[in-house]
Amino acid sequence: MTAPTNEDWGKMHAKAWKDPEFRTLLEQDPTSAVKAYGKEVGKTFTQIVNVGEKPSDVHDDDLHTHDTAVAPPACC
Repeated sequence: MTAPTNEDWGKMHAKAWKDPEFRTLLEQDPTSAVKAYGKEVGKTFTQIVNVGEKPSDVHDDDLHTHDTAVAPPACC
């Protein structure tokens, strides 16, 4: 398995809202939080953030405005 799926991120957010300790970990050390979640559900993540392919329909100077250029759910 590579990066967490949208379903995994949703479950991590739900866990963070219910578990203050996990929330703190997710906000302060997302890599450790994702690894802990993975261990809990029997998954191994080799990639925490999945950036994806560069959009081909956007000029290089405008890449930062593309709708996929957003922070990952548990980052920043």
